Amino acid sequence: MNEIEEFDDEIKAIEDDIVKFLMSYSLFIGQKTTFTTIKIYFITRKALTQEKLQELTGFSRGTISQELKKLISMGIIERSNVSTTGEITYSMKNPIIAFIHSFSALMKDISRFSKNIDAIKDDIENEKALIESLYGFDKIYQLVNVLTNSIPFSLELIKLIEKELVLYQGE
Repeated sequence: MNEIEEFDDEIKAIEDDIVKFLMSYSLFIGQKTTFTTIKIYFITRKALTQEKLQELTGFSRGTISQELKKLISMGIIERSNVSTTGEITYSMKNPIIAFIHSFSALMKDISRFSKNIDAIKDDIENEKALIESLYGFDKIYQLVNVLTNSIPFSLELIKLIEKELVLYQGE
């Protein structure tokens, strides 16, 4: 049976800082706020119930229930206990899985963005003579070039990190 941990004020303040940091961490940016918040609380805690999640997040029971179903279907969390009163305790199998999921989501977002930035670069190249004289053109053109050159590298780096996380998870 998994017991729900209660943190003292000092530990709770540290947890709050961790949650804030991870919410702003680029790995979790772009994901739905409710989903990310609940996932992060599973990273900081061993086991949680819907009631405890509601207390921690302030989200409605319906929202929490929907997000828990998503996390279960993705294999990030599992039902670990059902009390005699029917209260379900959920636990994260392995926090690394949550990060792998986020890496995959980030990689998909970067891939989509890569296609858009390539199209923007093509448009700029095609209209270069017309827009060259516009204010800020050089800075925008340089930024687009940097992005088109760095995105493929970023995607490869993310793939390498994801492979390492999968290997780590298997240990």
